[in-house]
Amino acid sequence: MGFDHVPDTGFADDDAGGPAGPTPEEHAAWADVRRRATGMTHHEAKAAREEARAAARSRSLTGPDAVRARAEAEEWERVTESMADHAGPYDPRCDPFVQGEEAARADHGGRSSRNR
Repeated sequence: MGFDHVPDTGFADDDAGGPAGPTPEEHAAWADVRRRATGMTHHEAKAAREEARAAARSRSLTGPDAVRARAEAEEWERVTESMADHAGPYDPRCDPFVQGEEAARADHGGRSSRNR
């Protein structure tokens, strides 16, 4: 079963004929957010999420800049949600989603098309 279509991320159901997955720009934005979030407290990550949300809503961003801003806001949202039920700073090594991606890449010989 594939992902349901979410216009802001580019995910689509595999059988729907939509985009196959996130763009390289989205992957880069997610990786940048994870690097910046590493070591942050939940409160700090929430503040960064709010800044990212404001940037994503900015009408002055277009094209790749707008895509990147939306991808960053979405990843900050996911990171803060993952931190909500544990104490301590963000660590991608303890992020179940990141660990799942790494396991999937290992299972597929490092060629995961849905690397987030």
